[in-house]
Amino acid sequence: MIPAMKLIEIYESTNRIEACMAEELLKDQGIDVLLQCDDAGGLFPGMESFFGCKLLVRPEDEERAFGVLASIQGSSEDNS
Repeated sequence: MIPAMKLIEIYESTNRIEACMAEELLKDQGIDVLLQCDDAGGLFPGMESFFGCKLLVRPEDEERAFGVLASIQGSSEDNS
């Protein structure tokens, strides 16, 4: 039996596009990331606006992933 991998939630959004953009930024930095959105297998697009989309990473990537996301949050606040 393969042991379950522990994953840490680092991001949540009710906007799937924002979650996908954050996912790609993490992947660009070499961080393995899992995007979890519930849209009933595509049956109810937009359902994630109720339940949200989450980004999950391995515990050893948590600090670096938070750093990547914090850097983009800080730059967007600087531009407003």
